[in-house]
Amino acid sequence: MVDASPFRGHAAAWRAELTIGILYDARTPSSELIESLDREGVQFGAADEVTDPHAFVLDLVDADRYRAESLAATYGKSPRPVIAVLSGSHLQAPKLSIATDDFIVAPWETGELALRINKQLERKAPPDEPGVIRVGDLVINPNRYDVFLAGKPVVLAFKEYELLKLMAANPGRVYSRETLLEQVWGYQYFGGTRTVDVHIRRLRSKIEDAAHTFIDTVWNVGYRFRG
Repeated sequence: MVDASPFRGHAAAWRAELTIGILYDARTPSSELIESLDREGVQFGAADEVTDPHAFVLDLVDADRYRAESLAATYGKSPRPVIAVLSGSHLQAPKLSIATDDFIVAPWETGELALRINKQLERKAPPDEPGVIRVGDLVINPNRYDVFLAGKPVVLAFKEYELLKLMAANPGRVYSRETLLEQVWGYQYFGGTRTVDVHIRRLRSKIEDAAHTFIDTVWNVGYRFRG
């Protein structure tokens, strides 16, 4: 079991889009790696303590060339992206062979690690199943009733999910509140159109933030999902 204590105190520094598991060979991860991850703003922890990480970061900062190559060969094969973190001195080694999906040199510019991981996630992502709805970072899988935003699962109530699926499958179409009430709740539902507004508000709170806006309000009419 990897000692998770080196990561205590860093839990406040996180970005909801990415969760990173750290693989390291020393007693504690390198200070350059921890400082760079803090600046990056991702959620991270020891690899065997993090649940369902998007990717792994392999700390090679303090390893010599041969140890770095050996560790990369050991940990480099994974269904999740593995990004090796090197020191500047590694770049001076002739014919250095690092068998991971990508590598990055510590310290790096803020945002660079997230960019590299997202590119690897796109490359490793399996093809969509039939019927899957994908709108930017939002993925809706009607076959499994799954919703993901930027790779992270979104937990929706059943009616919230049905509203989202209906509108996302028809982007650009304006739905009146009455139409949504009929198609999602059914003709036998005796509640008022206020019910639609409440569920749309809850849905927005779960799938929208400063970087994501999917649902437009069409005043005096209803709602529209952005194309």
